[in-house]
Amino acid sequence: MEDFEREFEERVDAKRKRPISQVQERGQDRSRLDPRRERDRQRPKAPLLLRVLAWCGVVMLCFVLGYVSTSYMLDLLDQRILYKGQQGNADLSEATALPAAQAKLDAQKVEFSLYYPKDGTLTVEKVEVITHAQEDNIQEAVSKLLSLSGFFSKDVAVKHVFRNVDTVYLDFSSAFVSGLNAVGTRPSTLFITGVVRTMRDNFPPVTKVRFLVDSKVTSTGAPVDLTAVWQLPR
Repeated sequence: MEDFEREFEERVDAKRKRPISQVQERGQDRSRLDPRRERDRQRPKAPLLLRVLAWCGVVMLCFVLGYVSTSYMLDLLDQRILYKGQQGNADLSEATALPAAQAKLDAQKVEFSLYYPKDGTLTVEKVEVITHAQEDNIQEAVSKLLSLSGFFSKDVAVKHVFRNVDTVYLDFSSAFVSGLNAVGTRPSTLFITGVVRTMRDNFPPVTKVRFLVDSKVTSTGAPVDLTAVWQLPR
């Protein structure tokens, strides 16, 4: 009985092992008989030098394509930048033309009332001037007052004009003092009063005037006090 069981188990084991070996053998046979694998195995490989040359050709082709595309893009960018530059030049010319046009519009004539001494009293004269910066207009107005009064020689001139809120500083040449001294106290006082009223009526908010000689406060030789701040009574 034991011999029979042993023989039965051996037969079962043999049947279990048989399909596996058969499958392996069949797989090996198929791999041997696969024509594609066989062709790949039998196909001769290209020489190493030929493969290196082929790879070099591919690299050169990529380099040429990159160079051509980069040159094209740079040319395109240059054209766009040039176009923008031309537009910028046009805009610049327009921008520079605007201030000139604005300056032409601003250069309009205005009428000033100039007060100066005549026949022992103040008289007024209307004059037209081209508008500029307020300091320039003040200098031109005072220069006309010097001429209209007839008190001063050509050596007397307004050298500088400074304005600080409601106070204007008039800096005269040194001959201004001798001119005032030559005409006396009353004509000098009338002239100073005419200057102050001209400033007040034409150049608001200016209401006060300081008189300087060669950029200094002085009263030496003058018949009026040039150290004071001159202002008309309210």
